Amino acid sequence: MIQDGILLIDKAAGMTSHDVVARVRRILGLKSVGHCGTLDPMATGLMILLLGEATKVSPYLLERDKAYVVKAQLGLTTDTLDTTGATLETKPVTVSAAEIGRLALEIQGEFELNVPKYSAVKVQGEKMYDKARRGEDFETPKKIMKFYDVQVLGTGADWVEASIKCSKGSYIRSWVELLGQKTGSGAAMSALRRTVSEPFLLENAMTLEELAEAVQKGETPRALTPLASTLPHWKSARVDGQSLSLIRNGQISKDLKSVLITLFKPGVDYGVKVLSREGQLLALIGLEEGQGFVVRRVFRS
Repeated sequence: MIQDGILLIDKAAGMTSHDVVARVRRILGLKSVGHCGTLDPMATGLMILLLGEATKVSPYLLERDKAYVVKAQLGLTTDTLDTTGATLETKPVTVSAAEIGRLALEIQGEFELNVPKYSAVKVQGEKMYDKARRGEDFETPKKIMKFYDVQVLGTGADWVEASIKCSKGSYIRSWVELLGQKTGSGAAMSALRRTVSEPFLLENAMTLEELAEAVQKGETPRALTPLASTLPHWKSARVDGQSLSLIRNGQISKDLKSVLITLFKPGVDYGVKVLSREGQLLALIGLEEGQGFVVRRVFRS
């Protein structure tokens, strides 16, 4: 029975992230299921589902960059910055398809932008989309968003499709809004598909229907990553004996500390996964300024 690990799901349009989690809980018969990185109902593509003890690695996955394929409708401005929202303004598109593509390629780098009102970011302890749906007037926070490796996949008289990579906490709808400002016609996101959530790729995900079929057949889902294989960008150290007993209680033995000093490169490495000799993930260790090595998570698989 599947208990712990990371499951990659290719989300269909029209579902909330909560809907996906609920479906996976039912399919697997597992209560402890979370997700890493919300997708709007209109969006499709890669969702990272965290099963059991894997929910503890969520903060370290959320820090990574993501990639999307986005389609923008020009000449339209909405309250949600996408085509599901209420229309605020329509304008004729006065630039050519080639110019639309050129302007899209210019929107790369770091920008200080307002977080979209229809987002889960909290203002005064409440999610902004709840305030926005009630028609409240409030000031949205600004944050640095980074967009890079923009590639134009296609353009038309009033649309563009592009692939974009972005940093944690960047909003593709904000990129679309910038494009609308540059073209002078406004723009709204009409489609979005997440293709990468580092280090995971959409091509390795499966649909909910494929997951249900695999479970029904008694097969291990191909999109399941075992707990010990999560955070592949972290270094790993194996322990046994007293070191194993201590790390299970959140303590670092002298022998393990010696290994960490040799293994870990400050300013380069993310952290160290501590595994048993059999390959079971026991803990995550990081280096904190002024504290040295600290145990960040202990796993009870």
